Amino acid sequence: MKDVLVILIIIVIILIVGFFAYSPRIFQGTIGDGGLYKSNDMGEQWEQLAVDDKKIFITSLDVLSMVVDPNDSEVVYMGTRDNGVYKSFSQGKYWHQLEDENNVLSTRANVYDIAIDPKDSNRIYIGTYQDKKGRVFRTQDGGNSWEEVYIVSEEKYAVFAIAIDNYDPSLIYIGTAQGGFLRSTDYGKSWEIIKWFDDVVSDIAINPQDTRVIYISAFEDGVYKTTNKGVDWQSFKEELEEFQQGERVEKVVIDSQRPNIIYTGSEYGILTSKNSGQTWQEVKIVMPPESKPVLSLVVEQQNTDHLYYGAGPIIYRSLDQGVNWTVHELSSKRNVKAITIDPNNANMIYVGMHKDK
Repeated sequence: MKDVLVILIIIVIILIVGFFAYSPRIFQGTIGDGGLYKSNDMGEQWEQLAVDDKKIFITSLDVLSMVVDPNDSEVVYMGTRDNGVYKSFSQGKYWHQLEDENNVLSTRANVYDIAIDPKDSNRIYIGTYQDKKGRVFRTQDGGNSWEEVYIVSEEKYAVFAIAIDNYDPSLIYIGTAQGGFLRSTDYGKSWEIIKWFDDVVSDIAINPQDTRVIYISAFEDGVYKTTNKGVDWQSFKEELEEFQQGERVEKVVIDSQRPNIIYTGSEYGILTSKNSGQTWQEVKIVMPPESKPVLSLVVEQQNTDHLYYGAGPIIYRSLDQGVNWTVHELSSKRNVKAITIDPNNANMIYVGMHKDK
């Protein structure tokens, strides 16, 4: 009898261990180190956001993109790898995965970029990789239903970047892994190719004070600039190559108040130009050049002296344009992939974590 009891106990233990091992979404609040972190005091203190509206923990998610609704700080969108789009109505306290009423957008999509129409928060565009192809989806009801408005021509190429002209939000720009830079003049209904680049278009930045000026970054080809919405282009690859791996750019960011100041996050670190890209200098960050790629970089809109970047599981903050930095390590082994500052409250910062580069 005693032997039978021992065997039963062993079986129960095995079942419990197996249940935890194969149900990570349920118990990831205790074992997950991904998902989102949030600060309410400009990055001094951080908390990991954990629960969605079904009481399921989100701490195992790999985050690729985030955006705060510019018209409602309660609303935050998060794009993930293999888990589609999540939305919060509570400044990140609770989340729910968006399930498309049209059954067009998959809950398993990779969502690399999210752009909200500044004049109509219900109209949102996302750049994705779904069913082996890059696609652009649009919603006009805040994410309840979606329609596919663009698809790349070949498999294995994602849509990495989306940007909206804040002066005329009918103008939408996208960048693809095929090197395509495309524009829509009718809210995404139709598209025209502006230029084919020889490399992946990794990011798009539009000058908010003069939307004719656009910068795009490439994974291995540096930064390009147009001053006439894509008719002519200038390459800064040679200038960036003066810095080892400086042409391998993940992010390009414009100082919204002083748009002649540009920053890049790259394999080298952070570079800046004070004259709209004509010359570049190193930003003296508190880690060796080329030690870790800078995958995320933001400039605060309300005070553009304030910079934040992520490398590994660490957030670095400067309040003086990169002269001095404070270091804030998150309780994660993943990499900081996305940083978003609430445009209406600069104290509130969201950080998305990702396993890989």
